[in-house]
Parts: sequence; C-alpha cells; structure tokens
Amino acid sequence: IDKDAGKITIKHGPLTNLGMPAMTMAFKVKDPAMLDQVKAGDKIGFVAEKVDGAITVTKLEPAK
Repeated sequence: IDKDAGKITIKHGPLTNLGMPAMTMAFKVKDPAMLDQVKAGDKIGFVAEKVDGAITVTKLEPAK
C-alpha cells in the first residue's frame, strides 16, 4: 500500500473484464482515501476498470 502514490499492489486471480490473467501488480486507486480501509496482507474484494487508459481500482473493501 503506497498512500503517497495512490497505489496498491494486489495478488489477484484472472480479471475477465480486463482480459488479464492471474498475477501480482500495482494498481492506481480512484480515491487515495480508499487505502485507509485496508492494511498490507488483508484479503480484499476489488473492482478494477480502465480509467483514462490506466487500470484503476474503482471499488475496494476488506473481504468478508
């Protein structure tokens, strides 16, 4: 979690809406305040979409 850069690194399964295989990568977040909801090592649920050409996390929440 890099609050200064507004990014989060996520190990994820396939993201079919983006045509991406499973991998670990850093994502921009739509709103840096979203990063206050999670801490390193948390399991999360998230939605990533292309925003202005960049893959961006638009929804983020701790896993239930």
